[in-house]
Amino acid sequence: MKTKDRLSDIVLTTLRFTLMAAMPPKLLGRLFQSLSLASAGKDPEIGRYALDCNNPQALCFLIDVFPQLQHYLQKYQRNSSVSFLDLGPGFGAAAGLISEMYRSDFLGPKVSVDVMDIVEDRRSFIELNYPNVSFIHSAIENIDPDLMWDLVYCSNALEHHPDPDLFIGSILKHTRGYAFIIAPYNEAHPLSLDHKHQITEKTFDRFKVESISIFKTAAWPVTACGVDRYQILSILKA
Repeated sequence: MKTKDRLSDIVLTTLRFTLMAAMPPKLLGRLFQSLSLASAGKDPEIGRYALDCNNPQALCFLIDVFPQLQHYLQKYQRNSSVSFLDLGPGFGAAAGLISEMYRSDFLGPKVSVDVMDIVEDRRSFIELNYPNVSFIHSAIENIDPDLMWDLVYCSNALEHHPDPDLFIGSILKHTRGYAFIIAPYNEAHPLSLDHKHQITEKTFDRFKVESISIFKTAAWPVTACGVDRYQILSILKA
């Protein structure tokens, strides 16, 4: 009976792949997008939020700071391998882009990309859409002290943490090279939903700061009341 079940599974899987191969590419693409929406969570609105809002915002932040990130990647030899952690990756778009750009040594060192999130439900979406990215379900404060990455990228997570000093310290404990931390800059009160702290240059005073820059971005636009908003990028040395 078990052998028959296995054979049935093999036949069904073969038929599915045969049907998919016969589909027009655009229809196949729509099917894949439907799978993406479904993998984001039981509520379809979560999938739509991921594709329509969170991923575009995450990609925009990465594009904003990519010249600085590229500068530090160029410190590594082209034929070397670099480990990269995206901490608090949202739905994984930024990590996915890095994993595609640096999947070989064409642009520089080959980069192995991990993401770490306290939200386990995002694993399915990230693993389906970005197969070159490895998902770790944990808070960085709780992981094995021996786990290390050459570069750590953390975009718009610091302001959510109850203790920014502890969070930054935990990041640097697991960083061999440099950490790139992006956050809303000197956010006006009342803070955005679930933001617990204003982040300014002083937030990084006790750490080894390589550089700090303040920038405007389409990913963090003017408020409905017309107030300009900015982001801060702090590059820290381990």
